Amino acid sequence: MLKLFKPSTYSFLPWFYTPEVHGHPPAVLLHLTHEPPQPDDEEEQQQSNTNSSIEGLGTESNPFIVYRNKEDASDIGNKKHKLRKLRFVCMSDTHNQIHKLIIPHGDVFLHCGDAVKHRTSARDLITFNTFVGTLPHKHKIFISGNHCTCIDPNHPERTQQILSNLVYLQDSSVDIDGVKIYGSPWRPKRGYVYRAEAFGYDASRIQIDKWSHLPSDVDILMTHGPPYSIRDFNPSSGKRVGCPGLLEEIITRVKPSISIFGHMHDCHGASLYRSADNENLMQFYQDKHKNTATTAVATTSTYTTNDETEILFLNAAMVGGHHLLRNPIVFDFYY
Repeated sequence: MLKLFKPSTYSFLPWFYTPEVHGHPPAVLLHLTHEPPQPDDEEEQQQSNTNSSIEGLGTESNPFIVYRNKEDASDIGNKKHKLRKLRFVCMSDTHNQIHKLIIPHGDVFLHCGDAVKHRTSARDLITFNTFVGTLPHKHKIFISGNHCTCIDPNHPERTQQILSNLVYLQDSSVDIDGVKIYGSPWRPKRGYVYRAEAFGYDASRIQIDKWSHLPSDVDILMTHGPPYSIRDFNPSSGKRVGCPGLLEEIITRVKPSISIFGHMHDCHGASLYRSADNENLMQFYQDKHKNTATTAVATTSTYTTNDETEILFLNAAMVGGHHLLRNPIVFDFYY
């Protein structure tokens, strides 16, 4: 059996089987909104003072401005009016409270899963679909989350029938006016004690089985779970819960303009990844593949630090601690 991670990468607690990452460096990020909680020993690593082409605050009145081609950002006066634009309104983890949100208008509504509660998910999903049908957005897209226990992963077409007011993505993509959006609901699975565990996947297999198949021509990537070290910290356990295989595929091969997720309620907000700030992380991946047998991932990934890649990461979880509800994240995509 092919395994991408050595035993030292993941450890498992008896009966809980909760994946825990060891020995993997975190990404260096520029936090565009409030800094998320993180391990104390990573505070100095999680900093970046570099300038970026991303503008705005992610609000309706001051949305993030993202360009498919970075060169367009340097000549705004001459090019911006010639580019096409779509406004995206993003959220995740609304857990039956979406009706309490003030949802900005836009062209595309994106929801990254956990619209429901797992005990009543079958009923809740119908209610969610009805509510979304009242929204004015022309395009509405949804992926599943771990609370969507009523969804059969083997028959996504049945879920699409229920979600008549949205496009349901499960390891699939949709093209909206020339912008490619790909959605995948999987995340490393936890133990049997967790009841809200839809779309949990074997942590040692998830990269080769799922993430290595992410297309490399994606503009916007939607997942439910976060990549490792990207707004993925769990203050209760003191651990990061993001997927290292997802991080590797995103920054070395897929390189979308925007990666959106939820799942971690305490880490809402936006962070920017720049390849120029992450030479140590890229070297880690190079060394990893030098010391392992050739795999499908190793042959398709490209490890370069001179391409000036920028990726906007958004944790769009709406529900926070103490019944806090956050505002949806808004960005304008120019292309």
